[in-house]
This record gives sequence, structure tokens and C-alpha cells, in this order.
Amino acid sequence: MKKIAVLLAVSAALLGSVVAPAGAKPKAAPPINYGVADDTGKYADDGGAWFDGMLKGANLTEVRWTLAFNGDPATITELPFIQRAAPQAQKDGVHVVLALYGRPGTMHDPTAFCSWAALVATTVSQWGIHDFIIWNEPNTSLYWSPQDSTAPAAYEALLARCYDAIHAADSSARVIGFGLSPRSNGSGQTAPIPFILAVGAAYKASGRTTPIMDQMSIHPYPNPSSPADGPDVGYKNPDFYGVPNLDRVKQAIYDAFHGTGQPTTLTGLTFRIDELGWQTNTTAYPQYYNQENVAVVSEQTQASYVQEAIQKYLACDPTVTDVEWFLLVDEATRNGKDQSGKTIGGGWQSGLLTAGGQGVSTEKVAYTEDAPFFAQGRAACTAGMSNWTPLAVSTSGSSGKTSGGKSGKPAKHKAKPKPKKHPKPKPHKP
Repeated sequence: MKKIAVLLAVSAALLGSVVAPAGAKPKAAPPINYGVADDTGKYADDGGAWFDGMLKGANLTEVRWTLAFNGDPATITELPFIQRAAPQAQKDGVHVVLALYGRPGTMHDPTAFCSWAALVATTVSQWGIHDFIIWNEPNTSLYWSPQDSTAPAAYEALLARCYDAIHAADSSARVIGFGLSPRSNGSGQTAPIPFILAVGAAYKASGRTTPIMDQMSIHPYPNPSSPADGPDVGYKNPDFYGVPNLDRVKQAIYDAFHGTGQPTTLTGLTFRIDELGWQTNTTAYPQYYNQENVAVVSEQTQASYVQEAIQKYLACDPTVTDVEWFLLVDEATRNGKDQSGKTIGGGWQSGLLTAGGQGVSTEKVAYTEDAPFFAQGRAACTAGMSNWTPLAVSTSGSSGKTSGGKSGKPAKHKAKPKPKKHPKPKPHKP
């Protein structure tokens, strides 16, 4: 047994993985901040005062709002909502992040869109808003079309132009790239790892020598065929990624940009996870309507999954500096349709509060049980800090090496059997 242990230790050293002891604090790891991706406060008549109070009541400090481009570079369609909610968030000490995107097709013209993005940056800086995610899930036809071999290069051109335009408009800005969907569902969706590599190829072909992003946004949702899987369950396909597969994203970024003007996770690039969550059973509440169309978990399981994700992965990964759970407040429709049957989108019950808003919403188990872990930051890590090192030579799907037992191979979740497959998962918000 002693010989085996020695051989394992030598092998780990040769692979470049350094294992930090469980519970050890990271060395020079940046802080990790938690919040939600939720537009409820943005649209609220009170400017989000109730929403902000509930957010902070769970020790959450950030909110991601979406902001859509209408095709006119001189017009911010939702400016009245921003003018009401942004000062309230600033007063309440809530850090606001804006996800800027347009509808598929002509609205991702770099000249028009990035002129508008610069206008947004100039306008909102007065309320201390300096973080901008450029687009949402550009590897899906739901948000970017045509979704074909031209999409990665087209997205690289838009991201590069917006990086320059936003930084010119706001010297304190942080431009956040990608917002990647974690998987492919066929011809309408490009797998994320090849998408990253193709963006990198376009970057190199352009001759650019300066960055195109300051941070990277990722959405490591569980497999939509098994949406009740816990955070330990990743994707078998090496071109997809879940919570335990972030090393695949790191390797792809390294392969795409190593040696260029764009930093990788080894040279300062960090991850913002601005969409992640598990939907809960809402049959006990009268404010919801229509039948559920995906597998859900109990409120206690949701709380356990959030805790597990934090303690084993998120707080233990120094590359992850911001996490916005999707959502804070549930949507009342269970299937994305109104009570007349008209499709309205959404249909998510992954919040920490039930649907309805002030006077109606109630706290789910996760709201109170996970609040201490949100407050602990890096100290919540119980699995040991990860220390990823890249493979010298990689192809699509390579995962690099990560200490603490984390690798590109999905772990099996033992606490819960796999639910039945649901081939048509409901779409999530931008």
C-alpha cells in the first residue's frame, strides 16, 4: 500500500497537479461574490427596493439584468426602467451587471450594436454600473443566427469591437465575453468547446494583439434531459461542460488564446457564472399555473445542491469570481405559457423565493440554508482549492489537469437516481 501511495504521489507531481489540503484557504485567490440573474427588480414599481432587500437578506450582493438592443444605436428601449431601478440598486449597495444582447439576425451587426453598447456604458456609469456581458449564448440559434460555421468568427468580430467601444466610453468598464450555453442540441446549437476554439482562431486570423474580454461568462446548467441531476454530474461529451467540467473551458481558452494578447485563466482571466439553478416542485403553492414540463427537485434538494456546488466546486475554484444564480424570484408559469395557452417564454421555478413578489413570495429552504455559504466566500470551500494546469497539446475535448479530484470526467451523483428524460426542455431567459 505504501508503494502504491508513493507512485500516486510521483504521478501527480509529474502531471503538474498540486493538491491543496481540504479546507485550506487559497493563496492569493480573488474573492468570490454571489448574486442572482433576475430582472424582477429592474421592472418593479418600487425600483427594486423590496427585491434588493430580499437579495441582501440571503447574503447576496449582485444582480444581473438583461438589456436588449432594438436595432437603433441611439435608443435604449428600457432606459426608463434603468433610470428607476439603477439608483435604487446603487443606494442599496447591490452590484449590477448588464447582459447586452440583440435578437438573432441583423441585430448583431458590430458597428450598430457596439455603438449602442457604448451608449449604454456611458449612460449607466453614473450609477456605478461598469460590468457588461456581450451577448447571451451566441452558440445557440435562439440568440444568434445563422448558427453555422460563420457564427464564431462573427461573434469574435462583435466582441472585439465592443471591447474597444465600451472601454473608450468608460475607462472603468469590464467587458465580459461569451455567456456560453453548456451543450449542443443539434444543428441549432454549436457545442461550446469547439465554439471557443473557433473564436480563438478568428482572433488570431484578425491580427489583433489586444484583449477582447476582461472576464468570461458561462452557464453550466445540468443536462436538460436530466435537469434534476446534482452538481457532481457533468457531461460525458467532452465538448460540453457542467459544474464539474470547468477545466474543459479553461483548456479551450488556453488552446485558443495562449501566447496572444488575450489573457487565459493562467494569466488573469476569470469566470462569471451568471446562470445556474435547479427548479423546484411548486405544487403546494396556489400562485403557479399550467403543468410542469421538466423534472424538478424538492426545495431541500435544491438547497443541498446549491451548498454542494459551492463547497465542492465554486468556492474552491480561484478562476470563479462571480456567481449569479438563476433566479431569486420564481416565474409563475410552469411551462412558459400564459393561462390562455399563449407562449410568453420563461417558465422557471429555480428561484430562492416563490413566485408573486412582495406580499406573495415566500422563502424556499435554500434562501435561509444557503445564506451562510454565500457570506463565507472562499472559506466555504471544503474540498480543497483546485489548481488547474493545461495540457501542453490539446484537441477539442481535452480537459487539462485539476487537483482536488476534479477532472473533465463527470462524476456519478449517488444521492439521487436519474429522472426520466424530457426531450423538450423549456428555454431560459436571456
